[in-house]
Amino acid sequence: MPEGDTIHKLARVLGPALAGAPLESVATRARRGAVLVEHGAMTVRRVSARGKHLLIALEDAAGRAWRLRTHLGMYGTWHQYAPGAAWHKPDHQAWAVLRLADRVLVCFHPRELAWQLLSEGRADPERLDARVGPDLLDATVELDEVVQRIRTNCDPARPILDVLLDQSLAAGIGNIYKSEVLFLQGRYPLTPVGAITDRDLLDIYCDSARLLRRNLKPGPRITRARAETDEYLHVYGRGGQACRTCGTPVERALLGEHLRATYWCPSCQPGNLDRPRDHQ
Repeated sequence: MPEGDTIHKLARVLGPALAGAPLESVATRARRGAVLVEHGAMTVRRVSARGKHLLIALEDAAGRAWRLRTHLGMYGTWHQYAPGAAWHKPDHQAWAVLRLADRVLVCFHPRELAWQLLSEGRADPERLDARVGPDLLDATVELDEVVQRIRTNCDPARPILDVLLDQSLAAGIGNIYKSEVLFLQGRYPLTPVGAITDRDLLDIYCDSARLLRRNLKPGPRITRARAETDEYLHVYGRGGQACRTCGTPVERALLGEHLRATYWCPSCQPGNLDRPRDHQ
């Protein structure tokens, strides 16, 4: 899945290009295998990000408000083309096509796409508020409230790595930041969240928000304080290599509810693992 900073950077790129722009046409596909449905000319009112969701607010000729929401997942991408240029992916993978006079924006193969009429009294027709927790990149986010949200909604036995990836608790952390933040905090990935104090849990989310904000600027994703070229991360993607802090080989295993690749240093993040380790 993408990290939250990826979607916020995408919104920052698309926002200036689209906000206030007249679209000659908008077309969306409701699901895999469905046909592209044309919605006519629209005007873009706003482009924003919420966690891992890109939100494009539009208005049709009748003044009705619409919203295009995409969640890219592991394989989704947005492309920009000149009018008439060949696309780099097959047409059937295009789930949204926005045509302007001077360019065409195409969303290929998202994990989710929703096209919604925002009628009066239904500002949140998809109930995103119930699905997506506080955005860690929101300047007004209250991290103390995130901690309380976790205490209220999580089984104390739930491993911290699953808590971090649960977007209904706090939005923005993906698989890379999960491993990197737990390393920075010296926390074993399978530690039950109930065994972590409120103060330490707050520190984990403070670090997460700090790293997400740091990586909003252009360039590679960096989590190290001082990163040499091509050595930007502490543990992610470094299974079997020496820990940059202590020299112990970094461990890799598929862990958690969704068996996501997880990296950690067994010396800097001590704990027990009752399944085979994978150094690939």
